[in-house]
Amino acid sequence: MSALKFVFGSPTVCTGCMICANACSMFYFKVISPTRARVRVMRFEDGLDFPLFCRNCEDAPCKEACPEGAISRTSKGVLTVNNTRCNGCGSCVKACPYDAISVNPDSGKAIKCIQCGECVKRCPVEAIWITTQKELADKDKNGRLPPLYDKHKAELYSRGEFL
Repeated sequence: MSALKFVFGSPTVCTGCMICANACSMFYFKVISPTRARVRVMRFEDGLDFPLFCRNCEDAPCKEACPEGAISRTSKGVLTVNNTRCNGCGSCVKACPYDAISVNPDSGKAIKCIQCGECVKRCPVEAIWITTQKELADKDKNGRLPPLYDKHKAELYSRGEFL
């Protein structure tokens, strides 16, 4: 399989406007609601807004944790949830190291980013893009972005509140 792609957001560029979350929830559920979006944005007091997405992990702990086998990988490497098989138990939510899966409050089924690109198209400051680890390293030549995520990982990946 080629290098796995994922959606990534730069906290140094993101303004916290929530257009990504609103566009996502509108695209999929026809309602503006961050709790129904496949992205979440977290704000920190130091003026950083972190857009968070599924990283399509190679080892995919969410996939392994699903007792129904509802999570699979497409030929492009994107992890997807089969809503017919998903029983809404939340095992995948607990297993995800990036808190990138949630349970839709309407359907009771797991939802996650599937790289549709709506958030990328709609971000007014181009803070979001679809990338690989190598492309991210090439774009972030100074290596500033991963340390920002590392610095805040306890808060980012602990099921915190939406922006």
